Amino acid sequence: MNLMNLTLYFLCLVLYVYSGPLIKFILMKMSTTQMPKSDHVGLLIGYLERLLIIIFILLKEYTAIGLIIASKSILRFNDMKQDPVTDIPEKVDKRSEYILLGTMLSLTTGMLIGLLASIDFSGLEKK
Repeated sequence: MNLMNLTLYFLCLVLYVYSGPLIKFILMKMSTTQMPKSDHVGLLIGYLERLLIIIFILLKEYTAIGLIIASKSILRFNDMKQDPVTDIPEKVDKRSEYILLGTMLSLTTGMLIGLLASIDFSGLEKK
């Protein structure tokens, strides 16, 4: 393993660690709706989601990423259906937009880190 690969893996690790706070910051800046205080479960879900995406990209199992998207969609649909507080259409739309933006940012970040981690510089070594 060469120095360029190690540097790239370190960069990917740093991006992964700081992706949660970055996404949270972007959501706070983009959203006019203040979401209630969190117990950080969403942050943990995001980290796990990005980790799975990175693993699937490194294993070249791109279709498995669709399972993550589908499972989150099903769970969010059930949450919206069962939550009587969100029967107000304006609140449903804003909450859905907030969650959708967070999911899209998380997916995009995970894919970018996975694609970066899949770059192999070992073929560029001097022989």
